[in-house]
Amino acid sequence: MTPVLSLTRPHYVGALVQPPHFHDALQISMLLTGCVDETVAGTTHEAAPLHLSVKDAGLEHANRWAPKGATLLRLEAPGESLASLTGHTAAPAWRWRFDPLAIRAFVRLARETTRTYVPVGDSDANDLLAALVAEPHRLDRGVPPRWLTDVIERLVAEWTPTLDSRGIAAWAHVHPVYLARCVRRWYGVSVGDLLRRERLRTTVRRLANSTERISMIALASGFADEAHCTRAVREAFGVPPAALRQRMRATPH
Repeated sequence: MTPVLSLTRPHYVGALVQPPHFHDALQISMLLTGCVDETVAGTTHEAAPLHLSVKDAGLEHANRWAPKGATLLRLEAPGESLASLTGHTAAPAWRWRFDPLAIRAFVRLARETTRTYVPVGDSDANDLLAALVAEPHRLDRGVPPRWLTDVIERLVAEWTPTLDSRGIAAWAHVHPVYLARCVRRWYGVSVGDLLRRERLRTTVRRLANSTERISMIALASGFADEAHCTRAVREAFGVPPAALRQRMRATPH
């Protein structure tokens, strides 16, 4: 029997605190609006719009939802796990992540179907599952040095439109070329890729949580103009900024 994923758009009221609990179904969630702090095994991740998480059945977690509430897009499969649906025994552990490849697949799945239930054999569902277990940046070269992981964490926390590779290298007191070599070696991407990802993350947050014109969001996020922003968002997520904003703010059901 082909496994089936149920597609829902749950909404959580503002300032809701959920003590440790678990579900009896695999949950693949993408945050559309608001934010949440989720804790698993003593580790807390903060999720912002378009962050995704995967929780297998039985995974205990606790949540603290944003004061203004939050809306998610969620796929559930009772009795299944990400490994059972993908055949990928090294499926990634729980965490909230901003992954444009998986986001694009999730947005397309939601846009192209009005169904409540989606069979795993569906091509869009398969694209999403494949994106969730893809590990293009995981290289078999050991654990990156502590200074590099600290720099990556600081980049996520302190990104600004004017930040460049020289500024990041200055944080670590290394030459920009050495930084680029290390990022490529241990993460499989360029420093520019990391900066562009943070610019997209900022753009998405503003689209979800403000009523600013897209032209103003583009400038605040470091794009040259609205057209540049539109191209980048469409390339990353498959839809232009206005459509992405509409999808994130669609009425919950």
